[in-house]
Amino acid sequence: MNLLLIILTIIILTATGVYVLVQDWRALANRLFVFFVFDAVAYMCVAVMRLASQSREEIWFFHGLTAPLLSIDAWLLIWLILAIFMPHLYVRRGIRWLLAMPYLIMTLFLLLDWYAGFGLVRIPDGLEEGGRPSFPLGPIFAPIVALYTLGGMLAPIIMLLSVVRQNRQALHTALWLSGGIMLSFAAGAFFGELSFTGLNYVSMLPLYLAFGWVTLRYQVFRPSSVALRTAVEHLPDGIVVLDTQRRVRFANRAAQRLVSLIDAGDMPFEDALARAGFNEQTSPDDRIVGLRRFHRDGEVATTLVVSEAAIEGERGSASVLILRDMTTVEQQKAALAASRAALEERTAALEYSLKEIQDRDALITRLTLPLIPLSDGVLAMPLIGAFDGARCEALIALLLKRIEERSARVVLLDLTGITGFDESLAAALRQAADGARLMGAQIALCGVRPDIAESIVHERMRLNGVRLFATMQEGVAALLGHNR
Repeated sequence: MNLLLIILTIIILTATGVYVLVQDWRALANRLFVFFVFDAVAYMCVAVMRLASQSREEIWFFHGLTAPLLSIDAWLLIWLILAIFMPHLYVRRGIRWLLAMPYLIMTLFLLLDWYAGFGLVRIPDGLEEGGRPSFPLGPIFAPIVALYTLGGMLAPIIMLLSVVRQNRQALHTALWLSGGIMLSFAAGAFFGELSFTGLNYVSMLPLYLAFGWVTLRYQVFRPSSVALRTAVEHLPDGIVVLDTQRRVRFANRAAQRLVSLIDAGDMPFEDALARAGFNEQTSPDDRIVGLRRFHRDGEVATTLVVSEAAIEGERGSASVLILRDMTTVEQQKAALAASRAALEERTAALEYSLKEIQDRDALITRLTLPLIPLSDGVLAMPLIGAFDGARCEALIALLLKRIEERSARVVLLDLTGITGFDESLAAALRQAADGARLMGAQIALCGVRPDIAESIVHERMRLNGVRLFATMQEGVAALLGHNR
């Protein structure tokens, strides 16, 4: 009868593990559950070998494996709860091994205590009882059982309660698993006291059946569920799932950070936003693109943009919401607008400064290139300082403009005040002379100093069509006399 119960349990556990693995063998939680189940199958197989064997050595050997396998099973249960309900913590290797370390230490201690013959938990060389070996309790058996109860039952239940506290959507799943854990431990303690060996070995079956039920009812091990949940939990935007009454049924970590939905209960999503201090400020432009905008004032103002997608099902239309924190974007827009306004002011100031500079340059040009009317049709222009390309161009433009304005026939250019005479000035004078001649006027030069004459001769500068005078007085006298 004992063997039949154990074999039946092995069949049930194997079928459960295969079913979960078929759902999605690549999902981490699915594979972890299979390890969890196969550890229980190994425990059952050890029980079969122990009950079927007639050799004291074989019974002793297999008996030493039962307690370590239970410790490993409790360790895998902790990891499985972590992977299903807290995947963001499971991916952190340090947390995983920190939780597994007590179970590993316990497993190694149990193996060493039994096979090294210390006899602290069970005495391996006990007396015969009913024709089979009996292994009396060791001095620390009770503390070890207490630790096993703490780590195998209380620790998983505490983790499940913490999951429910953070995520109310996991309430029913956590209750079923917690009930399976407590029922399994109660059955093990009860049948162990009554010395029902077969029932004692299959006492963990309620826990595995609870996993099977939540698999069918709540689809805990649906394809890629853990990978999808992990991805959703790590999204920077908030993801919220609403039921047909717009009650929150799931909210990832980003959504919980933006809007506290832990205590929302059966409150509609909009009411939960209002309770959190958000007021709707949806503009017509937002409605056109299918968005809703909510704003909350305070020490740190927050702006949320919510987009919604409907999910049609048999029970009605549910919704998936995407919550995006636009606070930073709004701040950046405001800063960009302020920067743009400051840039426009700066540009206007620079344009005004540039106009002032241009006006000043024009004034300086007029002052450095004064045109003095000597008589009707005769103008005099003293040239002062050095002439670069810009001043040469200004000279030509101003000269031709004044000839047109005053209908001048002769323009006398005084070179007394220039600091140097080079090819560029000579070219400018030739262009001025050619332009003036086309306009019916003539250019005359006076104040040709010896150094200027030497430069003209040395550089072989040609000033065709330009009259030359030694001094300003000679030029004025000649031009005015000729004009008469």
